[in-house]
Amino acid sequence: MTAIRSSARQRILDVASNLFYREGIRSIGVDTIVEKSGVGKATLYRHFPTKDDLIAAYLKETDHLHWKWFDEVIAKHEGSPRAQLLALIEATVQIMMEPGYRGCALLNALAEFSEADHPAHRIAVEYKHALRLKLTQLSQQAGAHNEELADQLILVINGALASVPVFGSAGPAAQLKMIATHLIDHHLENGQRNHS
Repeated sequence: MTAIRSSARQRILDVASNLFYREGIRSIGVDTIVEKSGVGKATLYRHFPTKDDLIAAYLKETDHLHWKWFDEVIAKHEGSPRAQLLALIEATVQIMMEPGYRGCALLNALAEFSEADHPAHRIAVEYKHALRLKLTQLSQQAGAHNEELADQLILVINGALASVPVFGSAGPAAQLKMIATHLIDHHLENGQRNHS
């Protein structure tokens, strides 16, 4: 019975995640999720008592998958923080080139939920703060002397992610790798000069 329950929960979450990402969280109602997932409304509400609970589960799973991806990318360049930063940029560019890419799910959630106390807003903000911290740590391990490199990388990454739905992957986002590489090289050269 538990396996059936968990598979129904996962099916609901998978369908909702797909719809939320493709069409926007606010534009998808519970009835659409019930219809597309093939589960009853009572089953949906047993697993997710409110739509906000379902939204939170979607964003937490997105957060989890993002960190799994992040860790896999940097693990390939263990011992070289500069190579890890460059690999993250390259992997981000690859994601932006995928068919159906609609921008960062967490940035999209922030755009839809500006209320600071909404679970979607809180989860997305926590993720972005954690990303800034991780990029700061990698930057400093690579030789940058403060948060400036991480902050500039966050700015160009988020700008690129947000621009793809508007201009396509061949638009401004195509400059991400070049700009990020320039920033990394600039800060690491300055960091080495300041330590000499």
